[in-house]
Amino acid sequence: MSMQLESYQQRQIQFLEIYKEQGWQLKVYSILHPDKQLSLELIQVAKQTALEFLPSSNEPGQYGVGFISVHQGKSYDFVTIGYWNYSTELRHQTYMRPSSADVTLEALTASELSSDVWDIRLLSFESGAWVEVLKSSNPKLENYLNRQLNETL
Repeated sequence: MSMQLESYQQRQIQFLEIYKEQGWQLKVYSILHPDKQLSLELIQVAKQTALEFLPSSNEPGQYGVGFISVHQGKSYDFVTIGYWNYSTELRHQTYMRPSSADVTLEALTASELSSDVWDIRLLSFESGAWVEVLKSSNPKLENYLNRQLNETL
C-alpha cells in the first residue's frame, strides 16, 4: 500500500524570552510555519491565557517554572502552556486560535487534542531539561530556565 504524504516543510523552533509574572518564570517559544510572521499579539494573548490557566506558584508541589509554546501553523495557531509539578509531572493545556483574525484562544479537550512533530520535539526537549535538573546533585531552577531550544526541524 502506497501513502500519499504532504511535502514536509521545516519550521523554526525559537526561544523568545523568559516571561516572569505572578511568581512564575516561563520559557516562551515560537514555532513558526514558513509562510507565517511572528504575531506579537498572539504572544501577548498566550501570556495572559497562561496566567489564567496556571495555579498559584505558592501552592504545594509548585516550582513556578514551565513554558509557553506559540505554534503558528499552516492552518491554525496553537498555544501550549506547561508547568512542572510534584517533581516529575508536567501539567499542560493546549489552546487553539480559530483564525489568525481572532484574538481568542479556545481550550482543546482530550478528544480534540493532537500533537505534531514540532510540538512533540519541544515537549521532549523540555522534559529532558527538567530531568537534568532532577538528576543534578545541586538542582537549580536557573539550570532549567537556561536550557533553551533553538533549531529548525
